[in-house]
Amino acid sequence: MDQKEETFPRGSSEEHLHLRLIIIIPVIFILVSLSVGLLAMTLTQVVFRPPQPSSKDLLLLRLGIVGSSLLAGMFGAFLAYGITKPVRKAILEAEKMIRYAKADPVPIKAANEVGALSALFDQAFVSFIEVVQAREMLDGINEGIVAVDKEGRVAGMNLRAREMLEVSLAEARQQSLRELLGQSPSNNVLLSIAEGVLREEQERGHNRVPFRSRSGRELLLSVKASPLKLRKEPQEFIGVIMTFTEYPGSPPQFPEIIGHSEPFTEVLDLAAKVAPTDSTVLLMGESGTGKEIIADAIHHLSRRKDKPFIKLNCAAIPEGLLESELFGHEKGAFTGATGKKPGKFEQASGGTVFLDEIGDMSPSTQAKLLRVLQEKEVTPLGGTQVKQVDVRIIAATNKELLQEVRTGRFREDLFHRLNVMTISIPPLRERKSDIPFLADHFLTVAAKKSQTEKKPLSRSAMDCLLNYSWPGNVRELENAIERACLLANGSVIQPEDLPLAFTPTRQVSAPHANGLEVKTDRIETKASLNETLEAIEKELIIQALKKSNGVQVEAAKLLGLNHKNLWHKIRKHKITPSFLKEG
Repeated sequence: MDQKEETFPRGSSEEHLHLRLIIIIPVIFILVSLSVGLLAMTLTQVVFRPPQPSSKDLLLLRLGIVGSSLLAGMFGAFLAYGITKPVRKAILEAEKMIRYAKADPVPIKAANEVGALSALFDQAFVSFIEVVQAREMLDGINEGIVAVDKEGRVAGMNLRAREMLEVSLAEARQQSLRELLGQSPSNNVLLSIAEGVLREEQERGHNRVPFRSRSGRELLLSVKASPLKLRKEPQEFIGVIMTFTEYPGSPPQFPEIIGHSEPFTEVLDLAAKVAPTDSTVLLMGESGTGKEIIADAIHHLSRRKDKPFIKLNCAAIPEGLLESELFGHEKGAFTGATGKKPGKFEQASGGTVFLDEIGDMSPSTQAKLLRVLQEKEVTPLGGTQVKQVDVRIIAATNKELLQEVRTGRFREDLFHRLNVMTISIPPLRERKSDIPFLADHFLTVAAKKSQTEKKPLSRSAMDCLLNYSWPGNVRELENAIERACLLANGSVIQPEDLPLAFTPTRQVSAPHANGLEVKTDRIETKASLNETLEAIEKELIIQALKKSNGVQVEAAKLLGLNHKNLWHKIRKHKITPSFLKEG
């Protein structure tokens, strides 16, 4: 007769197998031993006909049989545990493989334990094949893939990732990502991306991320980091998947400079090209954009990097003393000149002189600086001896020098001498994709300075940083982050901890030729020009519709627009004209 097939659910099949393998076998040993003992006692009494034993002897005999049966059962339990241990281990491994490869494995169906075990291994074998196929497919992708658990340890990586990171899978497994990337400052950006996703559980993507391999090879990577969650339990965060490809372009020459936006990388590319030459460089940009950092990087990438690099702020030194600082002076050249002193050009011989805020230099000093650029020679104040100098000049200004030339405040011939290679550094509001990286760097610096734990920014605080116009540029961002770290009461920096969050609102008024006027409350620090103009336009349309009692043709005449344009703007601002009729 055919046996009826029994279905074992996934959880109960394991319990059935373990129960029968570990408990039923010892019970069988006990029953068999007890039966054999009783059968032997009965056969002895019947066949050999011994003298009639006393009740005490029978009791001892039966106790001996039961004791020996129990010992046999214990021996059976020990034997069953030892025999089934490899089987149980294999079952657990098979179930792990099934759950790893299949999100919802089918229930195991079998008539008995042997059938269940066979079905389990068949399913595990299929799952193992799927795992192998998936790994081969991942190894065939020309994109590095690294899996990191929620503790920041490397769980796995494909072949391309191992090639780019120059590490074996056995070496990388269970290492932290920080240990894997090493101590190179170039890799801090890649590490901060992973740590940001682990902290916020939000996807991030970045281009032109610098990376330095163990052999010293420098690359630019395009990186995408995504939170890894279970499909059936999306709230369960288990780690991060990082994918990266090599970004086309030259390797980063300035790993110590933070900035990967397109406008800023163009600046770095220009700086890298001009650095090996002796050409004069003019850096132009608003205050706080990092002109001094770029000048320092150009010097350290030049052939003069082992020679002096002397910085001088032309706006911070009085006009009478600036010439002395630049060209030096002889004893008695002016009141207080008690001895001979070499100037900055003489001190920096063979190296670089950085003239910051050159737009504030007086015309007389400009004329003498022009001679240094043309003839490569200086004459100290109060002296007659001409001295040859071999220096490279990097100048910087926050003014529009061409406009200064037109107004007569800056010499045109000096401008053309300085304007050999001009690099315009974009303000922070034009490179907002760099703000998260800069903020993370300043948070690390602030934590080290105060010797406290690094405080992360909340998502809303980061939105505040991204929406702010930053008139003080990178320097203002650094000060804002340092202040927020000091003021924050919690472990995470919130918008109210940022100094820009307390900027008062102001009313922006816009008069109109037809007597319309708009007043709109805006937060000055958070409102971009486009946002302000949009708000003004919407308010003007609303006032015009109110004056025309909701008639769009009349409102268009008031605004100086044609009817079709006004209709599009009403739709864009989601205005309902019928609600604006008088009464």
